[in-house]
Amino acid sequence: MTPFILFDYIGHYGPAILFTMTFYVLLHRNIYLSVFVIGSLLNLLLNVFLKKNIREPRPNNPLQFIDSDYLIGSNRYGLPSGHAQSCLFSLTFLYLTKAPIMFLYIMSCITILTLYQRWKYRRHTVKQIVIGAVIGSLFAWSLVVITKLYL
Repeated sequence: MTPFILFDYIGHYGPAILFTMTFYVLLHRNIYLSVFVIGSLLNLLLNVFLKKNIREPRPNNPLQFIDSDYLIGSNRYGLPSGHAQSCLFSLTFLYLTKAPIMFLYIMSCITILTLYQRWKYRRHTVKQIVIGAVIGSLFAWSLVVITKLYL
């Protein structure tokens, strides 16, 4: 076991960590908090819908990690990366709602660890990660723009 295994665990749990951090930052901004929570659920559903319809397989020969037994159902497909989509959704949402810079810095580091972990353990190709990241960012951007229009 390498001393950097902690980074792999942070990467694996990155979406949950970023969701929690975003939730905390938005606690006193009720409208954005509500949009974020509902948007996170819709983002997850969008990922499942896309995986089920695109059906692009994950890379061959994945390395053993704690999620190896969960690659069933729509999770057996790799496009788009749900981890990348979720992390970039949270990061973009907070960036666009003017979060404190220190949170954005920490969340950016966790996002990078997450994207790297998904590639390192062969859960996704670079293409699947990039497409997931773009979808998550665009979805967050669209929700924030719509929220600002109707605020």
